[in-house]
Amino acid sequence: MNNSSKSNPKPSLSKNKAFIVETIYLILIFIVMMLIFFDVIDTGFFLGQLRFSHWMGIIGALFIMVFAPIFYYLKRRYPKRYKILMQIHVFGFTTSFLLVSIHLAGQLNRPLQFYPDLGAGLALYIIVAILVITGYLHRYHPFNLGNKKSAPHFGRKLHVGLISGLYIVIIVHFAINFPI
Repeated sequence: MNNSSKSNPKPSLSKNKAFIVETIYLILIFIVMMLIFFDVIDTGFFLGQLRFSHWMGIIGALFIMVFAPIFYYLKRRYPKRYKILMQIHVFGFTTSFLLVSIHLAGQLNRPLQFYPDLGAGLALYIIVAILVITGYLHRYHPFNLGNKKSAPHFGRKLHVGLISGLYIVIIVHFAINFPI
């Protein structure tokens, strides 16, 4: 028997429940977004002074703005709780991505005479999507063939740097759309 048969191969992603759940969740987000875009699901109804889709975007953005610095602090303060904090981080940010996706799809679905200026909102969505993609790729290494050490967080600087950009774009987006 040679040494290569004794090596510890990377566990299959198909057996990683978190990877399966997260992948299905991301696929469902895309499906929900398409159903809203093609007007199968209506998010244009009003709740108070704002449309439902606006509330979803606001809630998603607020979670990101509040939890990102809390996560940064708590993972350093309580390293033994990192695993649960990471689960909250992944599920929370993916859920925020769902809410922001509902908002964007609701905006893209509007009639031409009421079509919004997508500038800062589109930039915001692109940033959130890149954050989700870089986080997903780092967490699960779907393209790393066996050795996590060979693929450190390739997008760590991008992932962390985009959070700063995200704060700026959220503030600009709110300032443009909710002037005082």
